[in-house]
This record gives sequence, structure tokens and C-alpha cells, in this order.
Amino acid sequence: MDMIVKAALVGLLYWISMGRAQYYFSFAFRKPVVLGVFIGLVFGDVQAGLLYGATIQLMWMGGIEAGGNIPSDQGLATCIAVPAAIMGNLDAGAAVALAVPFGALGVLINNVRRTINSFYNTKADQFIERGEYDKVSKMCFILPWLTNGVLYFTPVFIATWLGNNVVQAFINAVPQWAMDGLANAGNMLPALGFALTIVVMGKQKYLPFFVLGFFLYSILGFSMLTGAVLALCLAMIASLFVQTDEEVEA
Repeated sequence: MDMIVKAALVGLLYWISMGRAQYYFSFAFRKPVVLGVFIGLVFGDVQAGLLYGATIQLMWMGGIEAGGNIPSDQGLATCIAVPAAIMGNLDAGAAVALAVPFGALGVLINNVRRTINSFYNTKADQFIERGEYDKVSKMCFILPWLTNGVLYFTPVFIATWLGNNVVQAFINAVPQWAMDGLANAGNMLPALGFALTIVVMGKQKYLPFFVLGFFLYSILGFSMLTGAVLALCLAMIASLFVQTDEEVEA
């Protein structure tokens, strides 16, 4: 019974981290170094949870989710690898090895979620067209969030409940070509995200900023933080000119 409760709590942690009820909270909460602390708390070993979580976090340091597409599911990787590592008293390297394939598998779960949500979006549009606004929140939030619960809670609960031996057996049972396919799909998603971002940046009025940023980076080779500060300053300067033009027209 104690193991069932722990498995349920870890499943809830994953649901909360990926459920997107509060996006900015879940975005920070699903980081391995954060989830590792709470998973360690569930298993009574916060130090080990933090150690495993921080080690797994190193794989994604500096990574971005361009266009909202995740190249790897950090939440699933952490919520399966860290409990298995704590229960099996594994070293940090073994925890990372467990995390990698489940991070790729989480991308597949996320795509299933999006496919299901497209049905809810269609129904919500139909309710809006008929003026049934009281039903929109059910299709836009309640049902998608509950669906997330089923998709996210179930695999983590089962994997944690059955233990690290079953997790390892699952990894061994998956054909190598399938694991390679999941990994390649995860590697392609950042490109898709950048493409979606460029769709916005490709508008004629934004092209000068895109070209300027590209050549400045190519010539100066500054860090991502420096580039972000420069981009923020340019955006603020541009907004000042827009405000001035509007005031003159008024």
C-alpha cells in the first residue's frame, strides 16, 4: 500500500508539471532539478532526489522549446528515472541512462495529447458559433486538463509502482529502431519550432530585425544572454518610434 501511495504521488507530480493549468508554473516545475527535490521528498531522501535531478538537468542546460515543441520530455524522464534510481540505489550516470529513452517517449505522449486536444478545440469553436459560451470552458480547460491527467499520470504511476526492474525490462523490450525513431523525432521538433517562429519573424516589417540579429551574431559571436539583452533594447527602441508616430498622427 505504501508503494501505491508513493507511485500515485509521483504520478500527480508529473501531471502537475505537464498539465499546463498554470503554464509558467508548470514550465518551471517540470525541470528535473525541481522535480527531483519533490520526488526525493516522497521517497524520504531529498538529497538523493536533488542529486539525480540535477544530474539529469545537465542534459538540457541551455536547451529551448522553440515554438512550444519539446525536443525531450524532461518531466517524464525525471519522474521515471529518479524513483527507479532511488529505489535501486543507482549511481547518477545510470539515472541519466534511464532518463534518455523516456524523455524521447514523452514527446510521443505530448503529440497524442495535442491530437486529442484538436477535437476539443473543434467542439469549442462549434459552441462559440452557436453562442453556447457556458460550455466553452469545459472544452477549453476542464476536459483537456483531465485528459492530460490520464495520459501523464498513468505511465508514471505504473512504472513507479512496478519498480526499476520493470522499467529496465521495458527499455530492453523496445526495439532499437523504435528508440532511434523516437530520438530522431525529438531531434526534429526543435527545427519545427524554429520554423513556426520564423513564420512570425518572416513578416516583412520584422525582416530587418531578423537579418540584423543574424549578422550581428555571426560577426560578434556573443552569448545567448547578450543577444537577448540586445534584442530587448532594440524592441524597446522600436516601440518608442511607434508611440511617437501615433502621437504625431493624433
